[in-house]
Amino acid sequence: MVRIHFEIMSKYEQKGEPVSVAIPFPKGKADYEDLSRFSIRKGGELYPAQYKVTADWEDGSIKWLLINFLADLPANKAVDYWFCQEDVQIRPLSPIVFVKDGHILIDTGSVRAVLNPAGSDHIFSVIEAGGCLYDEKAVTGPYMIDKDNRQYRVHIGDEGWDILEEGPVRAVLRTKGKHYDDQGKSWFDYNLFIYAYRNKPWFKFDYQFINCEEDKAHREHYNLKLNAEAAGFKYSKDYAYEDVKGIEVRINPGCGKENRFHHTLFTSSFHYTAEKKTGDQRLYHQVSADTIIHTANEMFPEVLFSIYALDWQDEKHALTAGVYQAYQNFPKAIESSGDGIVLKLMPPEYGEMLKVPQGAARTSRFHLSFRTQDMTEDRIVDRELLFQRPVVPVLDPQVYSDAGVFGSLVSNQYHHSTERFLFRYVDSRAKGLGMMNFGDGPEWEYMKQGRSEGLDVWINNEYDMPHNFMLMLARTGDSRYYDYLKASTEHWYDVDFCHYSQNPDKYGLLYTHSVDHVTGQPVPSHQWVEGFLDYYHLTGNNLAYEAAMTIGNRLIELLKLPLYQTTGKVEPREIGWAMRTFLALYQETHEERWLDACQPIVEVYIEWANAYGSWTSPYPDNHLARVPFMINVGVVGLIGYYRLRPDERIKETVLAVINEMMEECYVERAGTFYGKQSPAVRYLNLNGMALQSLAIAYELTGDRKYIDAGMGMFQWISVENLPPVYDFSKIKRDAFTVIYNCPVGPKRCAQSLIPFLHFYKYVMELGILEPGF
Repeated sequence: MVRIHFEIMSKYEQKGEPVSVAIPFPKGKADYEDLSRFSIRKGGELYPAQYKVTADWEDGSIKWLLINFLADLPANKAVDYWFCQEDVQIRPLSPIVFVKDGHILIDTGSVRAVLNPAGSDHIFSVIEAGGCLYDEKAVTGPYMIDKDNRQYRVHIGDEGWDILEEGPVRAVLRTKGKHYDDQGKSWFDYNLFIYAYRNKPWFKFDYQFINCEEDKAHREHYNLKLNAEAAGFKYSKDYAYEDVKGIEVRINPGCGKENRFHHTLFTSSFHYTAEKKTGDQRLYHQVSADTIIHTANEMFPEVLFSIYALDWQDEKHALTAGVYQAYQNFPKAIESSGDGIVLKLMPPEYGEMLKVPQGAARTSRFHLSFRTQDMTEDRIVDRELLFQRPVVPVLDPQVYSDAGVFGSLVSNQYHHSTERFLFRYVDSRAKGLGMMNFGDGPEWEYMKQGRSEGLDVWINNEYDMPHNFMLMLARTGDSRYYDYLKASTEHWYDVDFCHYSQNPDKYGLLYTHSVDHVTGQPVPSHQWVEGFLDYYHLTGNNLAYEAAMTIGNRLIELLKLPLYQTTGKVEPREIGWAMRTFLALYQETHEERWLDACQPIVEVYIEWANAYGSWTSPYPDNHLARVPFMINVGVVGLIGYYRLRPDERIKETVLAVINEMMEECYVERAGTFYGKQSPAVRYLNLNGMALQSLAIAYELTGDRKYIDAGMGMFQWISVENLPPVYDFSKIKRDAFTVIYNCPVGPKRCAQSLIPFLHFYKYVMELGILEPGF
């Protein structure tokens, strides 16, 4: 049995609340034949559930299982449920989505809807809820507005709707296509997802717009090949983009101007506010950069900032429509009048255009909830808070440890003051708010170095911040790290991942840290996929899985450039991170082609070490510098490959390179390592990646000298240079950007958390630090 823990979420009892949890299994513990034996229990009662396998072990057994179920949660109490694996009689329930007479129908038991077919410019043909019928104009849009005020509405894609999940608890449907104006001209691609849940009278929508528009004004850059000289384009703001004036969704509540109705606009900070009007009186609220600056808030924005919804009611109809994380993804606005509700995902009246780079996307979420006439204001607010921050159950760290899905990085052995450091390490970082920025943060060190002419350099979640958050979730059982992972991954696959480019070397890859997120090069050293895969395992969202696979396939092509097939011409991390990406994709799919892609990299590393004694970096041009953190990238990649395809040359090379690093970069008097060997940059920095190389050397040899050599850096990072406490101060950059002004950027934690955790394991096992205080 696996315990599924729910912390206190609401002062109200929640009956049949939709929840999801992803459970990892040890290899060989569960097979597909066992799916019929799985159940969710509390006490002696069974609860409706549906199961989706999101990853296998190499023997075909289940590795990750996503479970959606309906939980009864008590008021103001924590509660535990149990995942069980035994023979039991479960009453089968019918799916809540099905095809009838060629039409797709959703029937949750509380709301029924028929989806429109391919080519339609409305999502639904009819909705039935609460004894009321709504026609296709119940939901109009989403539609985009260009700088010339032309409107382009979503048209259901040529392939209609794809039913991604069709179980008894949750239905997930997807369509994709283009926006069209009244003359048939297209603009921007889109993905649209609908989520529906058993016995629930609401729909959730994920709407992702994607700029796949050709731009002829920048054609001189389309044939640019990635090479050392191309680095000069790193932060050029001369890139292709489209100006978006507005994005809206219109809701027709079914009660027009001739009916008597009242409506309420809900927002919140510490407590909610409700602005109420009746009849045809207009309600309107806009969230701008200034709103963020002047709104008091001490919450982690990834978890919660404010509710944002409009509620309508007359003698027959009652519904609520709202926008998810509107404050975090400003600008946003909501409006209601006798003409209906308008959710302004980008307010056309904002006064400035949203600049959407070619190849960038962004996802907005909104919901439509049909409620009962007698639902109180407090319960409406409770439901809106649960839309903003859904219930997130957690597992014990031991579950992840027993499953072995994160190797040695999750352990129940811990030292209190080191753990306090780790919480601060992950929480204390600069963060961005704004539609194109939320889920990412600026890196002050790059700006201080003069790389960007004073403009913000966005970290683009480098060093795989989402995977770091996944590890913290697994290590601590603290559900807010789920929210951190969710926000960062969704920004990643929207903004930092190139969905389209007329430069063939950019498509399908992540940009390096850069101004406006998209002005960096998509080089091998800044491609990561483990966070995408974590997000897919936790949510079942295919966009993350598709992004990970695309990155892998594009990396194979990118590495064919001569620049990456020789020794000493680029930094050693370039091919090392590519290798680590291929290894992660192999662990996910068990396709040998990913290991085959690693083999040429192995040979380059071995030849490189034989030629120069180490993996050197041309920094400056006449110096072959040893850079410990870049060396570590290669060490981790090679050892990951070695454990799957043993080759003694790899072990010998890795140990030789680590030993040489200790000779050239270790500072005996300080007990730590230089950041870089060259005298011009020989400072003691806080990049702890060398710790992982030392942990690996200890694993290969059993020689404690490697752990002893790292203790100075361990102390330097975790005791002598504590991160600041969380900083809630905010600065406004422009109409689309507000920054949580923590003095430390995300990079400090991102680059060193995993190496630190790897080394920390042996610090505890060897008794250098005692458990507890």
